[in-house]
Amino acid sequence: MDLQYDKNTLPRVTTSILQVHTDEVWSIAWSHTGEYLASASKDKTAIIWRIGSKSEPSVRECAPELTLRDHPYSVGCIAWSRDDSILLTSADHLIKMWDAKSGICLRTLDAHSETVSALTWLPDGSGFISGGLDRKIILWDAEGKEQDSWGITAMRVTDLAVSPDSLRLVSVGMDYVAPTPPAHDSEHGHGRDTSLPTVKDGSGAPIANMPKGPENCMIIYDLASKQMESSIRLDGQPTSIKISDDSRYALFNHAPDEIHLWDLAAGQLVRKLTGQRQESIVIRSCFGGIDGNFIVSGSEDGNVYAWHRDSGSLLEVLSGHGEGSVNSVAWNPRNEQMFASCSDDKTIRIWEVPSTGTLE
Repeated sequence: MDLQYDKNTLPRVTTSILQVHTDEVWSIAWSHTGEYLASASKDKTAIIWRIGSKSEPSVRECAPELTLRDHPYSVGCIAWSRDDSILLTSADHLIKMWDAKSGICLRTLDAHSETVSALTWLPDGSGFISGGLDRKIILWDAEGKEQDSWGITAMRVTDLAVSPDSLRLVSVGMDYVAPTPPAHDSEHGHGRDTSLPTVKDGSGAPIANMPKGPENCMIIYDLASKQMESSIRLDGQPTSIKISDDSRYALFNHAPDEIHLWDLAAGQLVRKLTGQRQESIVIRSCFGGIDGNFIVSGSEDGNVYAWHRDSGSLLEVLSGHGEGSVNSVAWNPRNEQMFASCSDDKTIRIWEVPSTGTLE
């Protein structure tokens, strides 16, 4: 694959700057049509923006469509339903379901006892899954009714994702504790065996004597049976995970200062991407471009970093955001030449390939 060709198709100029939030913007997510972008902020709001992604940058009008204000805490996670009719938001231990057209809050869910760190819809749109620092992973139906639970899992969940082929649920987290075999009348486990298989390191070799104390892990579940397929100990702290459209790769940000690309089927680390800075902030990266051949990530140094997926080559370091961390990036699902980034500087930037009507 021609790296120069790839670089020339990489979005690397800012075409729009969205400035409405009054505090740090922590997370962003595109609607499945690619026409709307949702953002979550420390200012206790989520905003749905109309982007008009199919228009030329010189005539495009980006504007806030709805501001969702009914959050008692800062908003951490957001997730669109498959038909884009519902937007999920999380604020501390609460989950809210919003009508994405009217901005009406449909339901507030309070099954978690600590911060909800992950929200993801099932690929068939039948429901969604939440994960939290309370070690809970919960399955909900599309109306917000609790359907099932993984019980109290082995770690505090920092993020999770469902593979597009609906075969796997992959979670990452910290403070791994090997569970004891549950009693048949277990209050939380409902009798389900949540014991882990042998924990392995990144090479796939079993770890015979795991040291005591906090551990960071990636755990892969069979989605249908909810049984653990494998768990892999990580040296650093994983803060987010993204699965490729072909369900083959998992990408997660790994503090300090690395992004790891995993082959899910093989259970092996493919490569480590370096250059960006991450020590203590949750940063969310993504795949993008033709066939998902780019990987982009924010960074605590205020830049956006872009790599070639198959070679690991660093292609660009994109400046433009102000002081603070770039917290999340998200690629437009209908426009392979557009992604968005959000930052502590209270703004969201739309990035596209160079053309007329762009902002330098």
